[in-house]
Amino acid sequence: MSCRLHRPGAAHVALALLAVTILAACGISTDDNPRDIRAAEQEQLGIASDPGAGAATGTARVYLLAPEATGQSNVLQAVARDVDETATEVLTALFAGPNVDELDSQYRTALPAGVALLSAGRRGAVLRVDVSPELGQLSGDVLVAAVAQIVFTASELDGVQSVSILIDGVAQRWPAGNGELQSEPLTVYDFPALVQSSQPAYPAIPSAPLD
Repeated sequence: MSCRLHRPGAAHVALALLAVTILAACGISTDDNPRDIRAAEQEQLGIASDPGAGAATGTARVYLLAPEATGQSNVLQAVARDVDETATEVLTALFAGPNVDELDSQYRTALPAGVALLSAGRRGAVLRVDVSPELGQLSGDVLVAAVAQIVFTASELDGVQSVSILIDGVAQRWPAGNGELQSEPLTVYDFPALVQSSQPAYPAIPSAPLD
């Protein structure tokens, strides 16, 4: 009686080919051209934000005092707020001060406790901001920073080019960034050194090669 011998090597090869075929059927095929992703397969993209600012969201912006750095105790930085982009809503959010995450990240406000927005309305390109008397109790650099916070925040609103700050409906003289009192409406250009620039530093001009 004769026996037929099977070659184990051939059987192993056949099984390996079968496994590769199954895995290929389960894989994700590549596309030759861009294609739309079905709505059910889409995911919400993350929105990059300033990690130090405390993760407030929204398109409205208010200006707070950034964490202190050497030689820069009062520098403003914008943070997001999820409020309607109206003068009343945005300034009310500013007067509320930093949120919990921003406080943890050492963000501050120069606006005094208890100060309240009484009204805000435009006259042409000038926004008139009426506040409670607490703002007038400040002095020196703190007052300059508080006024700058209001001016920069208000100037983020569409159509606002300058800001007039009143106390209980009475016009006041306020210090610009250089400390000089002004009776005219203020603009962001009156506080050139108080806001962090988003522009990169200019590269140094290369020197001419030596002969």
